[in-house]
Order: sequence, then structure tokens, then C-alpha cells
Amino acid sequence: MAQYEMNLRDYWLIVRRRRMIIITSTALVALLSLGLARQKVPTYQATAAVKFEQSTQMSGLLVEVLSYSSADSIETQVTLIKSYPILESVAKRLGRLPEMSAGGGPRDTKSYWAALDAISSKLRVTRVPNTSILEVTATSPNPREARDLANATAEAYREFNKSLRNSRVTEARRFIENQLKDVETRARRTEAEIWAFREANRIIAPGAESTVLLSVFTQVRGDIEKTRQQRIELEAIQQRLSRVEPASRPDRIFIETTNPAMQRLQTTYSELLLERNSLAIEVTDKHPRLQAIDDRMNEIRTEMRREVAAQIAMLRGREELLNRQIGELQQKNREVPSLELDLQRLQREAKTNDELLAMLKTKHQEALIKEAEQIEEVSIVRPATEPDTPLGGETLNTFMVGAMLGLAVGLVLAFIRETLDTSIGTIEDVEAYLGVPVLGVVPHIDSRETVQRILERRPALAQIDPEALLSHSLLITHFDPKSPVAEAYRTLRTNIQFARMERSGKVLVVSSPTLQEGKTTTIVNLALTMAQSGQKTLLVGANMRRPSIHRFFGIEREPGLSNILVGSAQWRDCIRTVADILMGRFEMEDIMAAPGLDNLHIIEAGPVPANPSELLSTPAMTGFLHSVRDVYDVVLVDTPPILPVTDSAIVASQADGVVLVYQAG
Repeated sequence: MAQYEMNLRDYWLIVRRRRMIIITSTALVALLSLGLARQKVPTYQATAAVKFEQSTQMSGLLVEVLSYSSADSIETQVTLIKSYPILESVAKRLGRLPEMSAGGGPRDTKSYWAALDAISSKLRVTRVPNTSILEVTATSPNPREARDLANATAEAYREFNKSLRNSRVTEARRFIENQLKDVETRARRTEAEIWAFREANRIIAPGAESTVLLSVFTQVRGDIEKTRQQRIELEAIQQRLSRVEPASRPDRIFIETTNPAMQRLQTTYSELLLERNSLAIEVTDKHPRLQAIDDRMNEIRTEMRREVAAQIAMLRGREELLNRQIGELQQKNREVPSLELDLQRLQREAKTNDELLAMLKTKHQEALIKEAEQIEEVSIVRPATEPDTPLGGETLNTFMVGAMLGLAVGLVLAFIRETLDTSIGTIEDVEAYLGVPVLGVVPHIDSRETVQRILERRPALAQIDPEALLSHSLLITHFDPKSPVAEAYRTLRTNIQFARMERSGKVLVVSSPTLQEGKTTTIVNLALTMAQSGQKTLLVGANMRRPSIHRFFGIEREPGLSNILVGSAQWRDCIRTVADILMGRFEMEDIMAAPGLDNLHIIEAGPVPANPSELLSTPAMTGFLHSVRDVYDVVLVDTPPILPVTDSAIVASQADGVVLVYQAG
């Protein structure tokens, strides 16, 4: 099919043809913009800038407890600024909370969440590209309120971050001190046991043979202690998670960790918490969407506890493995004197305690330094000032923007309407779009008028089956040969013959783009006109999906083309001739009314197969068409519509030409 290329004139014609759509759209959007601009309340905007600078972390023992991870990125801080703990602090600073909530009352009141959501709706937090600076923008009809809201949010965020970071350091320092006391007690007890053991058994040092064992035992024992300390740290985290009460302290659910899974869960939990609090002001707790968010938040908290429990289980497994290694070493060295082994055991414990004690003292000093630093990662780099002018432009600018937008919308709608209008109403349109000549134009067959004319000529046909009479009305070239429609079919036959003279060929495929376009009626009447002209004609029904040629003539559908293609019948055995037509819906008088029916042979589709496309693409189809070319003057092949299925394209590739039937409009 030739590609139809549009030029500038075509676009101008579309604009002219659809000008009312464009004018209406432009006028409506422009007037709507003008009305909105005049009714719009002036809005002021103030912006405060804060800088988030991630502090250094304590490494080693408490890396899981005290470190900020990638989850605490700038994007997380953007979300955190609009979290409810900070919004609550802002509301208290501005005196926006109801008295019962400000005085420590319940937080599940509607007025409490309404106050926080009102503040949240006026705030917007953005990141300055390629920097660690966050801009807190507040909008309000009151310029002073916009300034105060932006500054209060920046201050509340700074205080929240400072309190959160320092509370974590203090918690870590207390944890280290408790561990330090336990290790010091064990170290003193072990030293006393070694001194008493040496005094009682007069042992100065272990033998050379035991030196290697001592080294191995010491290493494994040290690994056990390190693993145990890591497990204790994780158990502390697990206890912290168990103590979290998200409803009262949603900020306590966030735990610093380098574990990617925990980071992902905390980020998702933060987003769900914001969504839930925003939704809680509009719906009740029994709302399905709110319950779904609660269920998802519970699942995330469960996953967080499960992740920590999995790490604890892994460390416990490692402890068991190391303990088994010690048992194996002890089994290998049973020959070592018991006194020497006892001394080595005491010395290993003493060395392990000394190493652990030194490490804890180092960490304790680091914690004290961190606590003294008063970590402050957030600083206000630019406070908000009271804005002088409101947002938005002048009324004229708004009107012009609306007019331009309306014009653009109108053009889009015009071209969409033109695109959706796929009808082709003239021969010139068909030839322009397809790039092929139109062979003929056949008027619509009015079955009622055709039946009346047939009955006027042959009143005896009034006694036959109405369905057969309707079929006769469609075979207009035979039963009403003097009608304009029959003459149009003969004109089509003549044009096809001229086209065949330019391109020699006998096999023609007749199809249509879609259903109900008169394809089968056309091919049947075309076959009749060619047979009437003295040409030996074969009409093949290749529409194996909805075969209908047999209904026109009242002949049997089987055997047919599908039998030929599967090899169950020869093509000559499937031919229907004038004798079969006479046995069908035609009377002898019908046969004698117009000459030429003896030149028409018909092969119907046969039984409907499960795979028509595959059957038509077999070599058997090619062989069949090759055989009938040598016998008939013209072979007309009826196929299904082109767009729904590929059958027509398959058969067309094996034919000499294609006649496309299109219903105009």
C-alpha cells in the first residue's frame, strides 16, 4: 500500500474543516483562565534553606547502632522534614495544636490531625541540585504566616535531628559502660584464678607442645567472644525494636543500620507513615485503604524484626560452630597433662578478657568524645524573610496563557477528530490512500426491492423458502440481470479483464478490510458474470472461518478445500457444477433463465479446521492453485477479511492479484 504523505495544504484544510472545535476550545479555556485569575486569592511564598551535613560515625563495635547509612540520604531527609513529629513541633511553636493535644492529651482526635495536615499542605521541601542544601518553602495568603511557618519548620527540623543524634550517642555510651563493668569483673576473676592455680601447682609456664595449642585456642576463643559481642549488640537492637510504639513515637521506629534490607524497610515505612497520617484526616480507622496501609506497616515492622532475628540466628550458628571447633581441638589434645590444659584455659580467658577490655575502653572514650561534641548535622543557612509580592502573574498574562493553551488543545482535538474519522467517501480518496486504481463502484443492493422485481418477473418464486429468496436477491447478476447493480458487476468484470491483460494471471483473491462489506456477495456475482461471458470459472471458498458460498447456491459445503489441503480428497472430486446447483436452491427455469452457469465450478471451504492459517500456508495450497491454473480461465478465491486474520495475506502471496472490496463511508 502506498504511503499517503500530507503536505502543508492538507494541514490547512484540516484546520479549516475543524475550525469550530479550535475556536470553541480557545474561547472556553481563555474565558475559564480569566475567571479563575480574577477569583484567585493572592498567595505568598517564603523559603528557608537548611544544610544537612552527615557526621562521622563510630566504627567497630557499635557500627550497627550508631552509624548513619545510605538510608539517611538527602532524599530521606526531604521526607523526614514533613514527618508528623516535626509537624507537631512546628504546630506547638506556632500555637496551632488543640489544647488537649498540646497539653499531652490523646493524639487520635480529628482536630489534632487536621492541624498537622493543614501545616503539611502549606509546606514543600526540595533539594538544591548537586548540593546538601534543602529548601523549605511555605505558602500562605498571609505573608507573615508564610515566613513564620518556613522558619519554624527549619528550626524544628534542626532540633529534632540534634536530639535524635545525641540520644543515640548517649544510649551507646551507657551500653558500653555496662559491658565494660562485666568484662572488668571477669578479667579480675580470671587473673585471681591463674595466680591461685600457679601457687597451688607450682607451674611457671606451659610446655612447648602446648604453645601451638594455646595459640589456636586463643584465636578460636577470641572469635567466639567477638561473635558473642556482635550478637549482644543485635539483641540490643532487637529489644529496641520490640519497645517501639509507632502510634506515640513514630520517629523511634527508625534505626541506623548498614544492612540494605533494613534500609529499604525503613524508607518504605517512612513513606507509608506519611501516607497514613495524610489519609487519617479524611477517613475513619475502618476505611479499607487505611486498614491496608496499617497492615502493610505491621508487615514492615515484622520484616524488620525478622531481619534482625535472622542476623542473630546466624551469629548463634557461628558461635555453635566455633564451640564445636574447640571441642575438636580438645579431643585432639587429650594427651596434654590436665594441669597444663587448665592453665592454658585460664590464660586464654585472661587474654580474651584483656583484649575485649582494651577494645571497650577505646570505644568508651570515643562515645564520651561524641557525647561531648553535641552533634549538630543540620544548620540554617538562610532564614525565610517576609515576601513582598504574591505568587502568580497579572490577569492579562493568565488570560493569554489560557488562550494559548486553549488553542493548543483545540488543535490537538481537531487532529484527533480528523484521525478518528477514517471514512473514505470518494474514489479519489481511495486511490490517494492506497495508490491503486479503483476497478468499479457497485451500488448497495436493496434486498426488498430486488425481491419485488424478481417476483414480478417470476411470481412462482413466492412459494419458495424466504431464505432462498433472499439468496436469490443477492445473486442479482443472475436473477435481475437488467438492474443497475448487475450492470455495475459487469463493469467490474470488464475492468478486471482489462487489468488482467496488462498483468497476465488467472488466480484472483477477493477480500475486504473488515466484516460485512459485501465481499462474498461481490465474488459470487463476479463469478456469475465471468461464467456468463463464456469463461471457464472456478469459485474457491477459502474462508474456512465463516464459509458462506454454499448458502447462495444451496449446495453442500463438504467435501471442500480443507479436505484437499489435508489430502483426504482430490480437488476434482470436490467440484460443484450446475448439476449440484440444480439440486440445491435453483430450479430448471432458473438455470435456463440466463446462460453460462455450466461454465461455473465451485469448490467450497469444506469442514472448518482448527488451524486455517497454517493449512492455507502449506505446499498443498500452492499445488492446488497451480493445478487449477491449467484448467480454468479464471480462478476467484474468497478469503476472510484482511484485518482480523492473516488468511487473506497468506493466500494473496500465492495468487496473481487481489481485489479489495471496501464499503465507502
